[in-house]
Amino acid sequence: MRPLLLLLVVLASAHSAFAGSSKSQGKGAPKPPPAPEAPPAPAPPPAWAEDLLAAVDPAADACTDFYQYACGTWLANTPLPADKPAYGRSFSTIRDRNLDTVKAIVESAALNPKGKDDDWRKLGETYGSCMEDKAIDAEDTVMLQPLFKEIDGVKSVKTFMRTAGHLSTMGVSGIVDAGIEGDFKDPNRNILYLAEGGLALPDKDYYFPTDDAGKKTLADYQAHVAKMLEFSGVQAKDAPGQAAEVVAFETKLAEAWVNKAELRDPAKSYNKIDRAGLIKLTPKLHWGEWLNAMGGTEVMDISIDAPGTFKKFEKILDDADVSTLRAYLRFHTIHAFAPNLAKRIFLEDFSMFQANLLGRKEPEPRWKRCIAHTNTAVGEVAGRYYVEKAFPGDSKEVAKGMLGDIQAAFVAGLPSLAWMDDTTRERAKEKSAKIGKKIGYPDKWRDYSKLQVTPYSHVTNVLAAAVFEHERNLVKVGQPVDRNEWYMTPQTVNAYYNPLTNEFAYPAGILQAPFFSRDFPAARNYGAIGAVMGHELSHGFDDQGRKFDGDGKMTEWWSPEVSTRYEAQTKCVKEQFDGFAIADGTHVKGDLTLGENIGDLGGVRASYRAFQATAGYKEPTGIATLNQDQLFFVAYAQNWCTVSSPQYDKMIVASNPHSPNRFRVLGPLQNLPEFHAAFGCAVGSGMRPAKQCEVW
Repeated sequence: MRPLLLLLVVLASAHSAFAGSSKSQGKGAPKPPPAPEAPPAPAPPPAWAEDLLAAVDPAADACTDFYQYACGTWLANTPLPADKPAYGRSFSTIRDRNLDTVKAIVESAALNPKGKDDDWRKLGETYGSCMEDKAIDAEDTVMLQPLFKEIDGVKSVKTFMRTAGHLSTMGVSGIVDAGIEGDFKDPNRNILYLAEGGLALPDKDYYFPTDDAGKKTLADYQAHVAKMLEFSGVQAKDAPGQAAEVVAFETKLAEAWVNKAELRDPAKSYNKIDRAGLIKLTPKLHWGEWLNAMGGTEVMDISIDAPGTFKKFEKILDDADVSTLRAYLRFHTIHAFAPNLAKRIFLEDFSMFQANLLGRKEPEPRWKRCIAHTNTAVGEVAGRYYVEKAFPGDSKEVAKGMLGDIQAAFVAGLPSLAWMDDTTRERAKEKSAKIGKKIGYPDKWRDYSKLQVTPYSHVTNVLAAAVFEHERNLVKVGQPVDRNEWYMTPQTVNAYYNPLTNEFAYPAGILQAPFFSRDFPAARNYGAIGAVMGHELSHGFDDQGRKFDGDGKMTEWWSPEVSTRYEAQTKCVKEQFDGFAIADGTHVKGDLTLGENIGDLGGVRASYRAFQATAGYKEPTGIATLNQDQLFFVAYAQNWCTVSSPQYDKMIVASNPHSPNRFRVLGPLQNLPEFHAAFGCAVGSGMRPAKQCEVW
């Protein structure tokens, strides 16, 4: 536009001079022509774009490091809050806002617990009792003493398993983690899943340090175990020795563990067995005692994720001294309740698991911790009132329309995938057509009538909530799957895909700005929440989800040749992410994070294609520096702008199936030709490597 504008100015001036001289003949020298008018100043960006543009670093090269370009100014101007190990521009901003909304609700319920129905009373008393810090300090470990007495009665592996089973009903983890969900081969029927457990540290790698920092962390953990044992009633002179035994015991359990990445394969982690078969597999683990004590006297339908691990556990327990087993259960019991106990115990737990392992400098305010507990205990009660305040009526329909568009775009892209054959392509379309959509909040709210809540004792309420949730889930075993149930509360800032029900869910809590607004233009909505929607959709076809059909049944619906070609495509993604490293040089685990990385890549691609089909795609953005394509990708990248501690980054790489947020921007966009075209990235630039990956 600039050359044309200059030409017009020159032409206008010349015409004025000619006309002026013609009229002034015989009247002296002609007057000079008027000065040309200055071009109008560019219009200010629309209000919805102010926060987005403020985060961008215009000095950064988008084709070298798009994360820096999209997030750089925000990163430079955002210190890590002292009470957080990580803080994100989108997720954390919405969480803080949602917390404020829920705070107003629960404080109102606490002030007037009898103002509405009985659920309202339970909401108020759950939060109110948690806020009584002086009463909690005075109560100390009184409510745990019956549990410690039970632990003191452990005399053998048999009584250890019985006690561990009972403790599991209150949320205390032992050597086994348990969960209830649909049978992989019969997804309409719930079964009990047993998984390797037993560790307090985030991952088995923490027990086998290879550097001085790791060795110090393990030594700090052992000192922490000793202190917690003292708090539980162990004599100070005995606590260090017992702590050493506990850490040595956990180290043996860790050594027996199968790596998390290997257990991502559902064909390996699903090992259906009945009660008699489980007892026969490892008779010295006394599964009958454990099952009966956790309330599962009638449980027959079971799957165990790592049979070989539990065979090793059998020998580890058989070799252990009974005193070690008692110390182990005692520590894990006080560890489970520590965030809800007296200040001295809470601070010791915070020092190890939040400050040491995650890099938090100080605890969150008590009201935030109490809301977290309230959301765990009676989350759908709080959610009911949250939806009334924070989720406008037509937001659900706008989000549903976006989901439909993204799903259609995903299907429309299938013919371009050379690694698929026509049969598999048609089956993928069929599965996509069957995907269920949950948006905002449940159609039917959870029944809390059996939950007992008191205004007088927070720890009593913590115990009651854990038992209520355990019993609510346990009765599902052997029963039909309730496909209307939600696995997140409405105020949660997250989303999920469930392969066993072939559905995805987007709570009202995540359908908020800066992720989503009914007032945002299409580029911003599709780049932000649209990519999240596409991510969850892609999970239905990632390396795990693809092994389940449209009805949620684990079955091989791909031909062997297509499966082989698919694995070659995903190997490319694995190797790409293996090459990413955090600041200390620790590399991302491409195998552990593969499913999430496939979700990110497929999600942003499907959402972009859906965005191209919207009416808004052809409209001007109102932003001088970004066209529609560029705005979409900036909105996507800003989902993941994050400041974090080095300890948090290390924990994420060691144990989390998600890649660090920086690589959730760089990795997918490096593989996307549409991004390269939008910013004119040359082959060989940081954002356009010579080798690129395509899955979906």
